[in-house]
Amino acid sequence: MVAAVIAVWRDQAIVDSLGRAARSPRWDALGVLALAALANQALTSGVFWTLMRRHGTVGFGEMNALVAASTLANYVPMQAGSIGRMAYHRAVNGIPVRTSLVVILQAMAATAAATCAVGAAAMFARGVGAPWWVALLVPAAWLPLAIEPTWRPFAAVMTLRSTEVLVWAAHAWAAFALSGWPVEPATAVGAALVASAANLVPFVGNGLGVREWAVALAAPVLGGFERDAGLAAELAGRAVDIAVAVPLGLVGIASLVARTRAAAASRG
Repeated sequence: MVAAVIAVWRDQAIVDSLGRAARSPRWDALGVLALAALANQALTSGVFWTLMRRHGTVGFGEMNALVAASTLANYVPMQAGSIGRMAYHRAVNGIPVRTSLVVILQAMAATAAATCAVGAAAMFARGVGAPWWVALLVPAAWLPLAIEPTWRPFAAVMTLRSTEVLVWAAHAWAAFALSGWPVEPATAVGAALVASAANLVPFVGNGLGVREWAVALAAPVLGGFERDAGLAAELAGRAVDIAVAVPLGLVGIASLVARTRAAAASRG
């Protein structure tokens, strides 16, 4: 992250672009960024709730608090938030740590599959000359699987994860616009695919630092922006993500503390 800030600071053209953007801020882009962060919170909660409810009683509101708290705590190295979430499930919901770990791996696998599916759709659309928004149809492609009850949880998880990848595309578009370097929607989809893949890097919570450089170094492949413009956009997006994560996480932590105390009191 420090290297990203230094790289942006040393690029006078990007600094000038950020200055112009600061003087005339894109409030619509800022709003999209905040909504994207909230949407990702809800979608991730839906994924974990769908996967975990087969192993124990976990409320959707409770899962939202868990995801908000773990997202904030994952800014600490070594996935502290994910470890805390597993410990909570064991202490309050009676779900073994091993089961929670398997669910996390399943969620990561779903992210990888959804990223590949959206990427394949985008590449196919580009190859045949179809419009970029063909990739927006990917979430609906999983819905027919829900007809079969056995496949229903899988269909729900993949629909949610594919939608989350597309929300990252909106996040990328808004981050570039906010930093004064607007990009085409197709480029934003490509940046979202790179960001989703970067978020899967283990032991780096929320892809901190990795996501910024992954999008920046993908500039020659994606086109439409320079390396340092990618860094500036990702840093702008990260700032909004943290601004949303802090209050949500603190509220989530307070809720979980209350639930933990209540569970302990009920057990004497």
